[in-house]
Amino acid sequence: MYELSQERTLTEQLTSAPIRSTWLVSVFRHDGPGGYDVPAFRGVFPNLTPNLGSNWLASRIGSLNQGGSTASAMAYMAVGTGTAALSVTNTMLAGEVKRAVFAVNEVTSTNVWHVVNTYGGSTDTITSVDMREGGTFNKTDSGTMFQRVLFSSVVLANSDLLRLEIFTEVGTR
Repeated sequence: MYELSQERTLTEQLTSAPIRSTWLVSVFRHDGPGGYDVPAFRGVFPNLTPNLGSNWLASRIGSLNQGGSTASAMAYMAVGTGTAALSVTNTMLAGEVKRAVFAVNEVTSTNVWHVVNTYGGSTDTITSVDMREGGTFNKTDSGTMFQRVLFSSVVLANSDLLRLEIFTEVGTR
């Protein structure tokens, strides 16, 4: 006999597949002979998946984008100077200064996607810039933004490094 408790259990299973992401932001200041051993700053920040990012994920599941072709994989991370509040209507970083292909792009368990990028002050010519946002994209320029984060102000000197790391959990286990 079918019971209400069975319906509740099924409903909980069907609605318990959120997408949760956390950004780990670390700044490493070069300290001479010791190098970059300990981060000078480390913070954990919540992520926002804008509407277009959710649409992109749905198209990847179905293997098609709105134009009927396979949707491009998310493979790029960008940093910027924007400070606008996170919103599901965000489509780009307001003040993008640098975009690069992921240095690490892996699935660490059956439902966790892990990506990392490190930006160097002089290496990436982003010194003396007040960076405050990050995002993931599927193209080298423009494209679809899947994730966006706002973080504490970071200004890099020539020898400093900014490391952005994202853990995206799809569903709960």
